[in-house]
Amino acid sequence: MPAAAAFLLVAAVAAGSLDPARVAVAHALADDFSPGCAANELRAAVRDASISTLGMVAGRKVVLASVESSCICGNVNCPFYVLRLGAGNTPAVLLNTYAYGVTPAGHAAPLPNLREIAHDSALVSDETIDAFRDGKYVAIASARIRSDTGARKANAIPVHFAPGTSLAVLSGSVSEGWYDEYALVAARGQHITIAGPAGLNYELTNQTSRPIALRPGVAVTLPAGGTWLLQVDGGGDTGQAYRATVTIR
Repeated sequence: MPAAAAFLLVAAVAAGSLDPARVAVAHALADDFSPGCAANELRAAVRDASISTLGMVAGRKVVLASVESSCICGNVNCPFYVLRLGAGNTPAVLLNTYAYGVTPAGHAAPLPNLREIAHDSALVSDETIDAFRDGKYVAIASARIRSDTGARKANAIPVHFAPGTSLAVLSGSVSEGWYDEYALVAARGQHITIAGPAGLNYELTNQTSRPIALRPGVAVTLPAGGTWLLQVDGGGDTGQAYRATVTIR
């Protein structure tokens, strides 16, 4: 643990100046410490953190905490923690994320779903819906939202191939930075081909390989199997409607 974070915890806990929820926030910050913060900045961040109760799990209170400090926050995104308070000082961290807003969404038991909104760019914010599963929060859906129009697009739209076929039709409207994203499952060594307007950008990504640029009509051999994300992006500010086909053989 960095010296400043250790000092924060020792001073705050020893003085008995923090309630259990803020002690839990202090521990979470210590584990997620930003080296740009001084000890007094960390103390202030813990003191001023916004904390609300989400519910109870295994007889322990679960809280949502947002921390704001210029030394911690990125480009308007700040840390949010979901913490299950324990008998001791060390909490269980159920969610650790950066956003500019995290709010309950619905009334699921024992804990509600959460809606995260994070700044992506001047044009787009990222929305993530988290659900409590197997003792922690996990993302179950995500989308992008335009700040100028409020329009939204889901991420990783599943591509479905009809039984006995290897071709699927994609359609939408895109502009630069306001892309469509599709998810498809393929095996290593299979060939993927896109057929669509030449003025658009097509790119494949996954968790292990370098991004692959696709050109209409040119087959590409996949270097790995699993889930691939296909982005269809525009080249200008004006929305361009498209209809494309993707083939995997």
